[in-house]
Amino acid sequence: MSFGGTPPCRFWTSWRRPWDGWRRRALPYNTAMPAAKPATPLADVTDSLEQVFQPEGPLAGLLPAYEHRPEQTQAAAAVEEAFRSRRHCLVEAGTGVGKTLAYLVPAVRAISQGQRVVVSTHTINLQVQLLEKDIPLVRRLFPRVDVRPVLMKGRGNYLCLQDLDAAEADLFKASDPLFRKVKAWARKTKTGDVADLPFVYPDWHEVAANPDTCRRQDCRYYERCHYFQMRRRAGNANLFVVNHALFLSDLALRRAEPNNTVIPDYHLVVLDEAHHLEDVATKVFGIELASRHVPRFAERLARSRGLELEGARVDALERLNAELFAAFATDRAEFFFRDALGDEGEEAARSTATRLCAVLAEIQGDLLKQAREADEGLRDRLEGLANIGGRLRQEIHTLFFDEDPGCIRWGERGAPPPGTRVRKAEVRTSLHYSPIDVGRVLEEMLWPTADSVVLTSATLSNSGGFSYLRSRLHVPEDALECVVGSPFCYRRQALLYVPGHLPPPEARPTEEHLDRLAEEIERVVTLTGGRAFLLFTSRRALDALHERLKDRLPFPLFRQGDMPPARLLEAFRESGNGCLLGTQTFWEGVDVQGDALSCVVIDRLPFAVPDSPITQARTEAIKARGGDWFAEFSMPQAQIRLKQGFGRLIRTRTDRGIVCVLDSRLIHKAYGREFVRSLPPASRASLWRRVERFWSGGAV
Repeated sequence: MSFGGTPPCRFWTSWRRPWDGWRRRALPYNTAMPAAKPATPLADVTDSLEQVFQPEGPLAGLLPAYEHRPEQTQAAAAVEEAFRSRRHCLVEAGTGVGKTLAYLVPAVRAISQGQRVVVSTHTINLQVQLLEKDIPLVRRLFPRVDVRPVLMKGRGNYLCLQDLDAAEADLFKASDPLFRKVKAWARKTKTGDVADLPFVYPDWHEVAANPDTCRRQDCRYYERCHYFQMRRRAGNANLFVVNHALFLSDLALRRAEPNNTVIPDYHLVVLDEAHHLEDVATKVFGIELASRHVPRFAERLARSRGLELEGARVDALERLNAELFAAFATDRAEFFFRDALGDEGEEAARSTATRLCAVLAEIQGDLLKQAREADEGLRDRLEGLANIGGRLRQEIHTLFFDEDPGCIRWGERGAPPPGTRVRKAEVRTSLHYSPIDVGRVLEEMLWPTADSVVLTSATLSNSGGFSYLRSRLHVPEDALECVVGSPFCYRRQALLYVPGHLPPPEARPTEEHLDRLAEEIERVVTLTGGRAFLLFTSRRALDALHERLKDRLPFPLFRQGDMPPARLLEAFRESGNGCLLGTQTFWEGVDVQGDALSCVVIDRLPFAVPDSPITQARTEAIKARGGDWFAEFSMPQAQIRLKQGFGRLIRTRTDRGIVCVLDSRLIHKAYGREFVRSLPPASRASLWRRVERFWSGGAV
C-alpha cells in the first residue's frame, strides 16, 4: 500500500509548562446509506494528507465551519504511516484535534487498496458519532471509494425468536404484561436490538440470543434471525464498527474456534478510547459468576412446561447456591476469596462447589436424555437449557479449582443494578476469576492478529510518554508513537486552581476535612454562578459533600443515582446554573459545551483504591519483579484519570472556566509536578486572589 503524505518518522509533540502559581440510544443499522454526493473539489486517495486537510482543501469544501488544525494532520499522518508500514501505533490526540477524522481518512484510503478495517470504541456515544456523522462525511469526501460500513454488536443485544417461543412455555411469562409487550414489539422490529426496545424488560436475558441455546443453521428462524442478519451484513462490509468487549471476545474465539469468528477477517484495527482496553480485557478474559445466575437457571427449569425433572434436584440448585454465596458474607465491597473465607472456609466452599457442580451435571444429563425423545420444539429448548447448565458447571469448577498462577479469585458485593428483577431487597455478590496481566494475553491474541493496530484516545499517555500503556498491554517495541496537544488556548481559556492552604487528604477523610472541602467548593461555584461538575473518587465522599452543600448553595444540585445518567445530564443542562455531583460515570465521555459548564471540581487525585483485589495483585506482581509499583502503575493510572476529569471543562475554542483540584499534594509532593506536566497547559493558581483575577478576565 502506498499513500502520499508525511514521510515516515517518529511523531511526537508535547508541552513543558512549569507551575506558575440513559436511555441507550438506538444506532443505525441500514448500511445502504444514501449515495455519496460528489464533493467540490473531490478528494482522491492519491492526494497527500496535507492536501486533504489543508484550509482550502476538499474537507474544507464539505464543512463550512472547517478549521485547519495542524495537530489533526499530524495524527492522521501517524495513523497512515502505521498502516503503510504495517506497524502498530499509539496516538494521543488532545480535545478538539478531530481524532475520529484523523483515523477515518487513512482508514478509507486503506479500504481503497482492498483493506478491511475494524474501528472499536468503548461507548455507544462514540459509535453514534461515527455512524451518523463521521463515516457519512468521509464517504462524501472520497466518493470514488466503496466504503461499506456495518455496526456489529454482541449476540446478547439481539432478540432470539426461538427463545421467545420457548419463553411462552414459561408459566410465569404467560401472565406477564411486559412479556406481552415484548411479543408485540417482536412482530414489528426490523433490528431485534434491545436498544430499540422502548421500555426496560428485566428478563431480557431469557429472550436474548445466546450461544447456549443457538442452533445456528439448524434453527427454523435462521433466515429471520436478527443476529445472523447482522452477521450477513458484516460479510459484505469493509468497515466494521464494534465495541471493545465484542472485539476482544472475537480475539478469544479466533484462538479457540478459528472457523467460527464473529467479525469477518480484517487487516487493520483502530481502538478508540483505548485507555479502557485493560479493564475491558480483564472482564472479557476472566470469569464472573453472580449470585443470581444459578437461581435464575433453576427458576427457568421450574417454570417450563414439558420438563420432567425431580423437584428436589431443582431445589438443591438454589439451596447449594445460597450456601456457597453465604460463605462470602463480608462487609467489604471487594475481597479476595482467601480473605473472605479463611483456610477452613475455603475448603468448605470448595466442597459446596463440588456438590453444586454434581447436581448441575445430573440435571444436564436428564435434560439431554429427555431431548432425545422430544419433538423438535421441545428438543431445542431442552438442549439449550442443558447447555446453560453445562456452562454454569464449567464456570463454577474453574472459579474454585483452576490453578493458573496468572489469575486471582476475588469477589464484590453491592446492590443489584437498576432494572434487575429481584424477589426482595438483596445484596448482589459476584465472584471473579481474573487475569493479573492482560498484556500476556494480548501479546498472543491481539498484536499478531492484524497488520496494524492503532490505539488512540485523548488521554493515553502519562508524563508525556507511553511507558505505562506499553507495559500494561505489552505493546511491541517497534510501535510508532504520536502525542499531539489540543488546538485550544488553555492558558487563556482555563485555570487550574489548587487551594494551597488545604491539608493533604487522608485515606478516610475526617469530618473536619470534609467541612473544609465544602467551604472551598461553595466559594468556587459561587464565583462561577454554579454551572459546575463536582467529580468525586468515591460514593462516600459524594454523599458526604452533597449532605453539606444541599442547604448552603443557592443552585440546584443533581446527584448521580437520583435519576438515570442521561436524564441527570439533561436536567443539569436545562437548569442553567446547576451543580452535578458524580463519580466515575461523569469523569469522561460527557460533552457539555458553552456557558452551561464553567467549573469542574475534583475532590482528590484519583488513585485507584489500594485494597481493590485487582490493584493489589497487579502492584504485588510489579514488586515481585523488582519494579516500583507507585511510579509504574499507581501514578500513571491516576494521571490519565485526572486528565479525563480535567477534559470535561474545555470542549470548544470559546469555552472558558476553572478546574479546581482539592488536593494540595499537586503542590507539596514531588510527584505532583508529574501530574501537572500531564495536564493541558492551563493557567495555574494556588491563591484565591489569582482565581478572582482570572475570572474577571485578568492575567494570572
